[in-house]
Amino acid sequence: MSTKKTSGFRAWWLIVAAGIVVVWGGVYGGWFDKSQAAVVKGARVERGPLTISVLQRGNLAAKDAVSIKSEIEGQTTILWLIKEGTFVKPGDLLVELDASALTEKKVQQDISVQNAEAAYIKAKASYDIQASQNKSDIESADRKLMFADIDRKKYIEGDFEQLKKAADEKIKLAESELAKSKNTYDWSKNLSERGFLTKSELDRDELDYQRAQITLEQAQRARDLFVQYDDPRSRTELDANYREAERGLERARLQATSRLVDFESALSTSKSKFDLEREKLQRYVDQIAKAKITAKDAGMVVYARTEGGRMGGGDPIQEGTQVRERQEILTIPRTNGLIVEASVHESVLKRVTVGNRCKIRVDSIPDREFEGNVQFVALLADKNSWWANPNQRLYRTEIQVTNPTLEMRPGMSCSIEILADSIADCLSVPLQSIVLDKGKTTAFVVKGSGHEQREVKVGRSNDAKVEVLSGLTEGEEVLLAPPAGFTPQGAEEVAHNGPSEAATAGQPAMNVPSGNLPANGERAGNGPSSAGEGGARTRPEGASGEGTPRRRRNNPEGGAATKPATTEGQPSDGAGGSGRGAGDSDRSPGKSGAETPAPASPVAPGADSGNKRG
Repeated sequence: MSTKKTSGFRAWWLIVAAGIVVVWGGVYGGWFDKSQAAVVKGARVERGPLTISVLQRGNLAAKDAVSIKSEIEGQTTILWLIKEGTFVKPGDLLVELDASALTEKKVQQDISVQNAEAAYIKAKASYDIQASQNKSDIESADRKLMFADIDRKKYIEGDFEQLKKAADEKIKLAESELAKSKNTYDWSKNLSERGFLTKSELDRDELDYQRAQITLEQAQRARDLFVQYDDPRSRTELDANYREAERGLERARLQATSRLVDFESALSTSKSKFDLEREKLQRYVDQIAKAKITAKDAGMVVYARTEGGRMGGGDPIQEGTQVRERQEILTIPRTNGLIVEASVHESVLKRVTVGNRCKIRVDSIPDREFEGNVQFVALLADKNSWWANPNQRLYRTEIQVTNPTLEMRPGMSCSIEILADSIADCLSVPLQSIVLDKGKTTAFVVKGSGHEQREVKVGRSNDAKVEVLSGLTEGEEVLLAPPAGFTPQGAEEVAHNGPSEAATAGQPAMNVPSGNLPANGERAGNGPSSAGEGGARTRPEGASGEGTPRRRRNNPEGGAATKPATTEGQPSDGAGGSGRGAGDSDRSPGKSGAETPAPASPVAPGADSGNKRG
């Protein structure tokens, strides 16, 4: 409790002391005295070489690195993470992901696999039983067909002849018996007539004779019935039995196929389900194994840079971070070179081509300058940059570092100067010394204790200096900012006989020459601009987007909107000093461009690459 009171007491006294200092500075120091004139510094017109370059900010990255990604489906949590910068060898544990949910799913899947296996075994047994039954039914029907064929052949080739011969033999025996009984009866009649036989004996012989006649007639009728009826019937019946046996065999085969289809379907379904459940189980096993990620190559561990959210910032890679499938967690750079990853604004994209030489300065190694060359420039803009500024289009660029050292590590911030072109000999002045007034590029030349406004023609420029084609001579001194009270006028304002009403002393409304950017304070691509902030932004007459230096406040045409300095050595907001990064909306250490302070200027001149050199 006493600690909180002490902290509050100290904060209160700090506020009181700051108030006293502000009051003293305003009353006695003249801090708020608007009547004080700003001191404007000058610069000499110099002759010499001029390098046309593009300044950018970037980060070191490995040219070739092993990417360590999460291979667990969905999202998971990092339970353990190796420290960044650790040197690892193959087999070392890098990341351990949360696999508790997968373990529970694996236990449930084990049960599903066992049930599916039991169903498959049962379906396979039923299928085997039905297949065996089908085999028995088909073999039985086949035997019936075979027996029917044998019976038919047996009758045609054996039984028919045998029965026919038996009938013929019976007829012959009956004929013999008839002849014998007839002789006996005839003999008996002679003996009876002579009185040697009794009447009863004669009747007996007569009866035998009649019986032999009847037997012969029966034998003949039996043979006729066999030939006319029994034989055709037997043949037809045997043929029918054979055909029925054939149909029985066909039915047995069809029924076997029909019954087996159901069992085959059940077996196939259970087999597929069993295989599917086993695959799911194996996937869970593999997923659990992938929860522990080990190194496959030796190298230094570098955490991946996460992106996400509306402003491009995601959660840092650390223990407890949620990662999705295929999301990069770590990288292990291989020892075959470093590159610089940067983003180039569309306004200077034409200056940056593959093969351009670059100068690289690493923030952590300020005393050394490294060489490089542009290796890759993206064809399409990076959509991730649209979140920060919908009007900003940045193109991913990679620069190969030609002379890396062991001190350089992936992820280090650096500044890059891309050397687009060079002028061997020309006159040049600081970029902020050129002012656009009445549609013409002008400069304020120091004359004794005063100054002279003079029209100049400018050519190409970089982020610090601009080429002077005519209007100035070597050794002359030009002001780095317009004098106090100067209000530049646009071409349209001159046509209407008067300056913009919105322009005020010390806050000039900048002019827009005909054919360049929109007048009346409009910013190309960024909406309206208030005259109090410098009015409309533009370029010097004759300049084009190609070769135009990039200024503060995104200008697709390559110009800049600025305000003159209000105090000595202090540039106003939007000043286009050296080191302003291409396409940066605001200056910050993380944006592109070197941080070289310079006095303010109302305009950022530039010219086409085809302009004549002075």
